[in-house]
Amino acid sequence: MRKISLLLLLFILIAGTASAKELKASIAEMPIYAENEHKGILVDLVKAISEVSAIPIEICVVPFKRSVFYVTSGKTDFHLPLIKNPETDENTMDYDYATETIFYVNFVLYSYKNMNIDINKIQLYKVETDLAHTDYFNFPITGSSRIESSLRKVNVARIDAFIFADNACDPLIKKNDLKNIRRQLYKAFEVKIVLPKGGRGKETDNILTSAIKKLRESGRYDEIMGQIDYPYNDWQP
Repeated sequence: MRKISLLLLLFILIAGTASAKELKASIAEMPIYAENEHKGILVDLVKAISEVSAIPIEICVVPFKRSVFYVTSGKTDFHLPLIKNPETDENTMDYDYATETIFYVNFVLYSYKNMNIDINKIQLYKVETDLAHTDYFNFPITGSSRIESSLRKVNVARIDAFIFADNACDPLIKKNDLKNIRRQLYKAFEVKIVLPKGGRGKETDNILTSAIKKLRESGRYDEIMGQIDYPYNDWQP
């Protein structure tokens, strides 16, 4: 009887270990955000989530499209980051957004300095944006494969304006000394974590929400994310 009890206890311990929650995260490979599995602001965020939740999280850093594919195909439990698209019907997407907004990204309208563009009538102008973000806008807009080239076109009035994230465009404006550009905020978009479709990521979402709340309350969240989550600065070239 004692041997049976010991074997039963051992089985319970093994079963408990095998069923312990462990998550896999895929992060889009980008400078500053995630350069590899050990370096990057979003890598630090996931590590902090793992620490406060006491749940191991395996991290892989891969190209953006592959990272999204990993979560939609079930290879990982969540992907980050993804700008929430207000123009898309969420019922048509093959993923779900997590509850928490992890940061905001400022999309700025970069226009030729002598052109006073009315954002409310922006459909009247010749505007470009990054090729992967054309569906974030509800007016005709042209996709661009090179941010720097589009900004240079604005600078010499070949196009009326370019709209994209300030943290991607501002360094190029300063580097190339583009003086003929006027900046104004277009919109601050939410940046989310992505989960598997159809509620399959509900448990993961609960874990992420609880961990992020703890990080915010302790001040650690701001320490990690403050480098990329900041209000719009209305500086001009």
